[in-house]
Amino acid sequence: MHPKLCPGRRWLAVGLAALALGAAGSVLAQSGFPSKPVRLIVPFPAGVSPDVVARQWADRFGKLSGQTVIVENKPGASSIIATQAAAAAPADGTTLLWTVNNTFSINPYVFRKLPYKAEDFTPVTQVLTVPYVLLVGADAPWRTLDELLRDAKAKPGALTYASGGIGTGLHVVMARLLNTAGANMTHIPYKDAFMPDVIGRRVDVGVDASTTAIGQIKGGRVRALAVTSAKRLEMLPEVPTVAESFPGFSGDSWQGIFVPRDTPEATVQALAALSNRIVESADFRALLRDYGLPPVGSTPAAFKAFLAEDARGWAKVVKDNQIVVD
Repeated sequence: MHPKLCPGRRWLAVGLAALALGAAGSVLAQSGFPSKPVRLIVPFPAGVSPDVVARQWADRFGKLSGQTVIVENKPGASSIIATQAAAAAPADGTTLLWTVNNTFSINPYVFRKLPYKAEDFTPVTQVLTVPYVLLVGADAPWRTLDELLRDAKAKPGALTYASGGIGTGLHVVMARLLNTAGANMTHIPYKDAFMPDVIGRRVDVGVDASTTAIGQIKGGRVRALAVTSAKRLEMLPEVPTVAESFPGFSGDSWQGIFVPRDTPEATVQALAALSNRIVESADFRALLRDYGLPPVGSTPAAFKAFLAEDARGWAKVVKDNQIVVD
């Protein structure tokens, strides 16, 4: 709660929060969910930021629901392994997929063949957004995004940028930025960590999620030129947004929860209500703030509408840049 709220507004906020929690409890009671342990599939290795946030969410979910949550890490293949496993699970709400935008907004347009379809899942809720940060080495000559793009335009293809691989969110967001700016750089895809080469200036530019970028920036190893979020990040207030140079630009990823298709509607609504209680809690929001992750929380209908628009935007970038993985 904001410390400057007047007493009347403070009590109103408390009352609204109590109503929201009561409504969530009512939905849970009516649905009878969850009645047994829940499996949360995460398409990343243990210890990386999506896994850390998912486990924090799972811990709170378990306490609120009274059920054990088993986090199951299934990394690899741009989230395909985990997503395929979740698609094959029973549609009873006991198997959840915690994933990012690649799974449904990018992979279907990048990969020629996928063992799953977006229609195999029901969106539950968007938990948060994941801003990307444009980074250069601490001693690189560019101090602003405009300076970098000026040089990229003057020497098309001469500058290089790193990503975590062809068709990853880091690759596609940089392609969107370069398209928007009318500039060209050479893409260097990595299978392993690329940030050491950005720090050592063996590659000119890297884009990374705020969760990992913030520590590198605070440690003085890299310089941040811009963030892809609509607003400047609380943890990086001095770093401008890309939209300050290109109004309307957006390029964030997200993290959200899905269940297999045909999961009962009452169960989907109960999951969303319980998740939103977690997202609304002060301690969880503080955790997200430290990672540079803006909280969202949404209904299944709102998340479904968001996903349709998100996929349309990334599909265009993939098509325009002919990004394909066999």
